[in-house]
Amino acid sequence: MVGVRSTWAVGVLFAGYLWFLFGIVWLPSNKLYQQGLVLLLWLPALVALFALYKRLQPIWSANKVFLGLLLALLTWAALSTLWTVAEAPLKELKRVVYVALFLAFFLILAELRSAFVWKGLGLAFVALALSCPVSFYLFYVQGMNPLEARLDGMGQAGHPILGAYVMALAVMWGLQFIPRQPWQRLVWAGLISVLIAFVVLGQSRGAMLALALALLSMPLWNGGRIAWLVALTTCALAVVGAVMFMPFILQRGFSYRPEIFASSVQMIMDNPWLGLGVGADYRVYTANFPDGFDHSHNAFTHAAIELGIPGLLLWSGLWLAAFRVAWLERFSWEGRLLLSSLLVSFVALQFDAASLWDSPRAEWFVTWLPIGLAMALIVRRGGAGPGIQRLD
Repeated sequence: MVGVRSTWAVGVLFAGYLWFLFGIVWLPSNKLYQQGLVLLLWLPALVALFALYKRLQPIWSANKVFLGLLLALLTWAALSTLWTVAEAPLKELKRVVYVALFLAFFLILAELRSAFVWKGLGLAFVALALSCPVSFYLFYVQGMNPLEARLDGMGQAGHPILGAYVMALAVMWGLQFIPRQPWQRLVWAGLISVLIAFVVLGQSRGAMLALALALLSMPLWNGGRIAWLVALTTCALAVVGAVMFMPFILQRGFSYRPEIFASSVQMIMDNPWLGLGVGADYRVYTANFPDGFDHSHNAFTHAAIELGIPGLLLWSGLWLAAFRVAWLERFSWEGRLLLSSLLVSFVALQFDAASLWDSPRAEWFVTWLPIGLAMALIVRRGGAGPGIQRLD
C-alpha cells in the first residue's frame, strides 16, 4: 500500500513539473497556468513536505551550507514584508512561500524518483522545440510581421527576451539527450535548429550571448568530439546571425544598461541594509532616460534594492553554491544539465532578469529553476531515510 501511495504521489508531482515546463508555451492563459500549478505543484509539494519531513532530514544534514543559504534568503525575504513599501505585504509573503514550495518540490521529487527531474528536461526540450514552428507561423505568417521584427513566442513565453532565454535553455537540455540512431539524430538536429532560430529571431543579444557562452564552454566541461563540433558550429551560426542582424543589434546600442547599473548602485547605497522590501515597486532613473525603468535589469542589483546588502550576499552565495555543485558533478549527465542551465541563466541575470518573487512565469526558468535543479542534484549526498521506498 505504501508503494502504491508513493507511486501516485510521484505521478502527481511529475505532472506538476511538466505543467510548469510545458505550460509556459502551450497554455493559452496565465490564469490557467497558475491554477494548474496550485493544484498540481504547490498543494502536492506542501502535503509531501509534511509527509516526508523525516525522510528529508539527512539531506539537510549533508548539505547545511547550500540549504542554509537558501533558508536564510527566504527568511530574510519574508521578514522584509514588515518594512516593504509594497501595497500588499501579505501577497508578497505568499509569493515567498510559493518559491519555497517550488524549491522544496525538487528535493521531494529527487528523493522519490530523481530520474524524473532530469528526464522532465528532455521532454521539455521536445515540447518547447515543437512550439517554435507554431510561433514562427503565428508571428510571421498570420501576424504578417516582417522578418526584421523581434519574434514573440507563444503563451507565457510571448516576450522576445525572456522567451529567447527559455529556448536557449532548451537547446542546452537537448544537447544532453542526443539519441544514438542516425535518423533520430537528424530529428534532434532539426529540433535544436528551430530553437536556435527562435533565439536569433528574438534578437535578444543577452540570450544569444548566453547560449553562445554555454555552447562554447562545452568542451571544457563535457569533452569529446560532439562537444567540439557543437562549439565550432555555434561559432559559425553566431557569425551568420551577427551578419544578418548587425544593423538592428548596433541600432539599440547598450540599451542604457551601464546607466541603469550606475543608478541602481546609487539606490542600493541609499538604503543598504534593509532595502525597500520584497515586492517593492521602484523605478530606476537615468540622465538620458528621465522616464525611468521599472526594474534594474540585473537580478543581483535587484536583490540588493529589495533586500539590501544582506539579500545580495545571500542570493550571490546561493548561486555560488549551485555552481559548486554543478562543477563537482560536471562529469555526470545530471551535472552537465545543471551546469549548462546555470551558465545560460547567469548571463540572463546580468542583463534582463530582475524579478525574483513574482508569480511563476518565464523568468522563473532562469531564476529559480536552476536553483531547484541544484537542490535535486544534492539529494544524492543525503542518505535515504526509512519510510517510503525509493522508486529509482
